[in-house]
Amino acid sequence: MSRYIRTEFNRNQVGFIPESYDDKIADDNPVRVIDALIDSLDMEKLGFTYATPKKTGRKPYDPKDMCKLYTYGYFEGIRSSRKLEKECHRNVEVMWLLKNLKPDFKTIADFRKDNKQSLTNLFKQFSSICKELGLYGKEMIAVDGSKFRANNSRRKNYTKGKVKKQIAHFEESANKYMELLAASDDFESNETVKLSKEEILAKIADAKKKIEELTELGKRIEEEGEISITDPDARHMGTSNNGTDISHNVQIAVDSEHHLVVAVDVVSSPADQGQLYNISSKAKEELELSLEDELIVLADKGYYTGEELQECEKRNMTTIVARPKLATPNGEEGSSKDKFIYNREDNSYTCPQGHKLPCKSKESTKNKKYTNYKACRSCPVKKKCTNAERGRQIIRGPLEEIYERADERYFENKELYKQRQMIVEHVFGTIKRGLGFSYFLLRGNEKVKAESSMHFFVYNLKRVINLMGAKKLTEYFKACILLHFLNITKNKQKWVQNVILSCPNVA
Repeated sequence: MSRYIRTEFNRNQVGFIPESYDDKIADDNPVRVIDALIDSLDMEKLGFTYATPKKTGRKPYDPKDMCKLYTYGYFEGIRSSRKLEKECHRNVEVMWLLKNLKPDFKTIADFRKDNKQSLTNLFKQFSSICKELGLYGKEMIAVDGSKFRANNSRRKNYTKGKVKKQIAHFEESANKYMELLAASDDFESNETVKLSKEEILAKIADAKKKIEELTELGKRIEEEGEISITDPDARHMGTSNNGTDISHNVQIAVDSEHHLVVAVDVVSSPADQGQLYNISSKAKEELELSLEDELIVLADKGYYTGEELQECEKRNMTTIVARPKLATPNGEEGSSKDKFIYNREDNSYTCPQGHKLPCKSKESTKNKKYTNYKACRSCPVKKKCTNAERGRQIIRGPLEEIYERADERYFENKELYKQRQMIVEHVFGTIKRGLGFSYFLLRGNEKVKAESSMHFFVYNLKRVINLMGAKKLTEYFKACILLHFLNITKNKQKWVQNVILSCPNVA
């Protein structure tokens, strides 16, 4: 007798007890949230194709069904259109969600391709829902960037140095084939030529053609700096663990209240410099804050640039940004520029040894110079301070006051700054490791932004489900559908407040 756990189930026997797909889906299954959420949205307002079908011609799939399929796919880490097609035939949750529709992979892929902006709008629409539920604190955000591998191989990425090496390689190949051609014409030569004359001529022609193509590519690189053939917007970037890859730089802003992503952008620049105001202003706009409303912005030292800090100050965004380590002339920590104290009263600097460095430039000079060569000559630590024979020179630029205010804020709010990692960095960790979104399937900035929006829309959806619970969130979206159908708006806000109060996870 078998000692294994068995059932009396017979695969070939027809069941007598009727079953429904709905019985197989638990009440707290997130797929019910996805179904109710997408049903509550106005697809025409979001700009989806076929939101209003034509009166004639072949019937299209409802964009709500296709959107449900993609949301479920990203939710479960399935992004490939062929894999999503397979799920439609075997996954009970997908069969329930799509009511047994089975679109082919081409239809699934075309939906994503034709609705790039609409998928971005979907992220923004869910952000509006989060605002309605009071899940944004609207007081502090943390910004950060991370590299996601592009759909472009290293072989299809060209830089100035790489083109020069390849031109040299093909020139050398062409010369060798020219020598072989000469050897094949020389009957007195003892060298055996294995290729025919026609084959050698073809090889030479191919090498010359490649040299011409690379020369043209080199001219483009002189203008653009770097070229990726498959994805023109991808660039060679440094990644984690000191590696490099052809990537896109994804920028996000995360609200501190419940760690929900507020704004998303994708840039081709490998550095975060120049992105602080860009992503912070997008976040402030998404949070519907006016110019007078203050917003605290936490960012790491990669965002530390005077122009960006100044722009944020103008828009009433209080930045707390870590200051990068300042360079020193001789590598001595005690001689860095921040150790020189600026005296506003007499427009001078005081060095660590107590000597004053007065301003030696005119008032109209942009970058003012401060020196005291007489004191430097007799200073006992001169060699540790500078390599210059005459003495140390301090340059004060027009944005120096911006830097000083930023440094003062950072040192006063070091404990607050420590929250930055907990707010924003774990989001990228969850996206890359938890959901498996470490690379892009699509190409080009516009498509990549749409794919990123889907990533972070699903991340936010998972967070809200954890905060409020799947059952309560499903009820909320179903009530929104009913209220919209009955054209009731004045009682909606009160109902929303009751939903929030009944969710213990939401502070």
